[in-house]
Amino acid sequence: MRHSSGFFGSISNTIDLMKSCIRVLKKDKELILFPILAAIFVIVFVWIIFTIVGLDLSSFSSEGAEDIPVIPLLILVFGANFIVVFFNSALVSAALDRLRGGDPNVRSGLSHASKHIHHIFIWSIIVTIMALIFAAIRASGRNRGAVGQIMTSIFASLLQAGWAMMTFFVVPIIVSENLSPFAAIKRSSALFKQTWGNQVAANFGFGIFQILALLGSSALGWFFGLMSANLGMIVGVLCATTSVSIIYTLEGIYKAALYEFAMGEKPLEFEQQDLRTAYRVSTATA
Repeated sequence: MRHSSGFFGSISNTIDLMKSCIRVLKKDKELILFPILAAIFVIVFVWIIFTIVGLDLSSFSSEGAEDIPVIPLLILVFGANFIVVFFNSALVSAALDRLRGGDPNVRSGLSHASKHIHHIFIWSIIVTIMALIFAAIRASGRNRGAVGQIMTSIFASLLQAGWAMMTFFVVPIIVSENLSPFAAIKRSSALFKQTWGNQVAANFGFGIFQILALLGSSALGWFFGLMSANLGMIVGVLCATTSVSIIYTLEGIYKAALYEFAMGEKPLEFEQQDLRTAYRVSTATA
């Protein structure tokens, strides 16, 4: 089988992989509840923090973050990251169970993630620290003029992309092998390089589909908004929430499948050649 390189080859490969993810999701539709629960818990947590600090959530903006004391802000960022990582761990746990022939549900996924709560907690701290570092690098470019700001943003994006590739398998490793986050980072980096070599690029395109889904949701919201502003807002938010949750779930399944492939296993519902070329930017022949 020959997989063409370039943009269209990447999109074609992504579509094939997403079809496999969809087949898994059809067998376990409850997997979509993990990102929805994560979003609900994050919203509740943010509301609690704002209530304690005494700020008006409705008037909050990106500039309004400066009004939050440092410690509550750190707690806010860490808490949100911990919730997202925990539910993502539960999603990956359930997806791995399905790919290995099991029959997972929300309870089993949450139960399995809870067994690794200590590692998830430490990993969330690391994620928070790295997020703050990337944000600080971007912020440092604000006073360097337009060109300096662009260059700083590109530099931060490259660092963030490198970090994302190094830690791609951290969550699957934690929930599957029960390694500490630091050992998981080292193993993730080695496993990623070992499986796909140096010709790796995050081109599976889930981000593209997420953007398209959000644009479609906005368009639907605008259309129904012509009849009623409230109706348009409700339709837009519901469509955006549903589409993002579905794509986030598919991405979690995808990550679990790649981990299984990297471990030499054959995840159910996935073609081996699709997984082998998932990150390869050059033409592959099998």
